[in-house]
Amino acid sequence: MSSDPVVVLPHIDIRSTFGATLIGSFIATMLYGLTTLQTYLYYAYYPKDSRSTKALVAVIWILDTLHAAFMAYSVYYYLVISYFNPDLLGVGHWSLFTSVAFNTVIACIAQTFFLVRVHQLCSTKYRWWVTSLIGLLVLAHFAFGVETVTFMFIKKDLAKLSEISLIAATPFAIFAVLSDIMIAGALCYLLHGSRSGFKRTDTIISILIIYAINRCLLTSVVAVVEVIVYCTMPTSLWFLAIDFFIGKLYANSLLATLNSRVAIRAANATTVNSVHLSELEFNSSNATETKPQARDLVLDIGAGSSRRHTSFPSHTTGHTLEEGFIEGKS
Repeated sequence: MSSDPVVVLPHIDIRSTFGATLIGSFIATMLYGLTTLQTYLYYAYYPKDSRSTKALVAVIWILDTLHAAFMAYSVYYYLVISYFNPDLLGVGHWSLFTSVAFNTVIACIAQTFFLVRVHQLCSTKYRWWVTSLIGLLVLAHFAFGVETVTFMFIKKDLAKLSEISLIAATPFAIFAVLSDIMIAGALCYLLHGSRSGFKRTDTIISILIIYAINRCLLTSVVAVVEVIVYCTMPTSLWFLAIDFFIGKLYANSLLATLNSRVAIRAANATTVNSVHLSELEFNSSNATETKPQARDLVLDIGAGSSRRHTSFPSHTTGHTLEEGFIEGKS
């Protein structure tokens, strides 16, 4: 009666190494499904977007798909192909390191997308100063990411990855967090400065600010956790498990921003239909007489078949502001 072979690995803790990567791949696969769903919804709901935006969404989905493929193959290589060859488990495979490279590219593309939004919202006087500063942080994030992946290919041995923590991996994570915080801070400041006093516009601005903060918090917290795990548990692969899905968080934050336009407009539908005349200011000489009389009146501009259209200046129109932030329209 034959018995199954037992592989003894005294120098490797399977649970904290390849067990961790397996768990990370499960989470990343679920997030990839969300990326695919958001990509489908984008093309279904926004067929009139510019070609450049459509191309950006396609590039993000293709890169995320390639990352998922390399990630799945690396897990298959270690847990299936190398099952009877324990010596291979301590050597980094090219597919594992390539998946880290794809995550770096996806993260920097997402950051560049929001950097362009900052550039378009910023005033002409300070536009290049602000975007240049944040752009340098994004560039440093990308450069240290490339350096980290290069050292991974050079070192190869997974046990030696801790040697590059100070010269590559830690700066990589630090600049990722700094660029995220700077982008979110700039967006919140510029959006808050765009408040016009109209309830509908201010509500949309508040929603966009919340989106910017949530995006920054999610990716920054995950990046900080990854570098802490990397520095405190260098012999485990939990940091790679986290890296498996951090790129997908960036991809989904970009796609969520593009797909949020329908939700934002639906949330403000009731505000669109009624505008209190007491919120409007009149420049005529009898403004002081008109305003008290109209204090409790409501102007209905959205109900009924004979809907009336009221135009406001571009800087106070909710849809214009929303499209300028999300689609990049000036």
